[in-house]
Amino acid sequence: MFSLVSNASKYAFTRYVQLLMEEGVQLIDCQVYTAYLESLGARMIDGNSFRELLSRLV
Repeated sequence: MFSLVSNASKYAFTRYVQLLMEEGVQLIDCQVYTAYLESLGARMIDGNSFRELLSRLV
C-alpha cells in the first residue's frame, strides 16, 4: 500500500471502522494479527471465542 499523505491508510481504516460501528457492526475478522492492527485497537482472541461471538452477532 502507498499514499501521497503519511498515515492516510490509518485514517481510512479508522474512518471505515467508525462507519461500521454506526451500522452496529461489532466484530471485524482481521485474520492476521499485526502490530499495526494492534495500534488501531485490534486484540487477539482464540478461535472458540471468535466463533461464539460470531454466532451471537449474526
